[in-house]
Amino acid sequence: MKTNQLTQLLAACVVATVMVLLTSCAADQADSAAEPVVESTPTESPYVIAPNGEITLRTDCDGVDIHWEYEGADGPDYWDDLCTDWACGGYQQSPVNIVPPPVRRLSKSLRFYWKNTETHIVNNGHTVQYNIDQPSNQNDRSYISLNGQRFYLLQFHFHAASEHTVNGEHYPAEIHFVHQNPLNGQLAVIGVFVEEGAANPFFADIHDLWPHDEGHYDDASSTFNPNMLMPSGYNNFYKAHFWYYDGSLTTPPCSEIVNWMVWSTTIEASHEQIMEMESVLHENYRPVQPLDGRLVKAQ
Repeated sequence: MKTNQLTQLLAACVVATVMVLLTSCAADQADSAAEPVVESTPTESPYVIAPNGEITLRTDCDGVDIHWEYEGADGPDYWDDLCTDWACGGYQQSPVNIVPPPVRRLSKSLRFYWKNTETHIVNNGHTVQYNIDQPSNQNDRSYISLNGQRFYLLQFHFHAASEHTVNGEHYPAEIHFVHQNPLNGQLAVIGVFVEEGAANPFFADIHDLWPHDEGHYDDASSTFNPNMLMPSGYNNFYKAHFWYYDGSLTTPPCSEIVNWMVWSTTIEASHEQIMEMESVLHENYRPVQPLDGRLVKAQ
């Protein structure tokens, strides 16, 4: 009897130990299922914020400013040759062609906290950019919360045609909302496609608002809310549909520090509004880059 009891006790201990191990493994798998943001190793910000609110990218090489273009000898095929300090020949470059995955995973905790904000509009020769006012109190700034980390909105700008493609096809235009984590310099960029359709109130006055010449800087503060350029339901965890991957800036210095989130739902602009955008932007898009083993996932 004592032998049977001892055998049963040992068997119970073995079962309990196995259950603990299985539970621990399951917990580890659940923790690892959460999608992290790009590696948060501190990095020097590629952006410079001037006292007048102008926000520009660092494109110098050993202190010498480098000229680049979207075509010709200074175009995308040669960006990597223009400066060895740039990352344009790296293996996590953007934009990419998106082949929509068949399965969506609700794995990115993303919330928008954008506010009505003063902006300054500049034509920097590569895009039209709305620089967002940066109050000294961070609580007054527009930001997103991505997996518990705050990324503050620096600027948004436009490309025509779109930089990302979907199944190999361009949209007429794409908007990029650029956010930065001040603690580590990492970026989170929201991409939104513009397709032809109904007239969009935001673009109603672009003929007068958008600087048509390079270097023209609108120093008169205009108040905008970037929310009006997002698809409906964008701030609803269950309704927001987007593709995400780890990538880079799409212009020099092509820094590979970007958490990309490209919306699968679009906004609309009329044919006339798109033509107006194209007349100013002049095909300012980088060709798609190889994924090099990266995965584009869906949420």
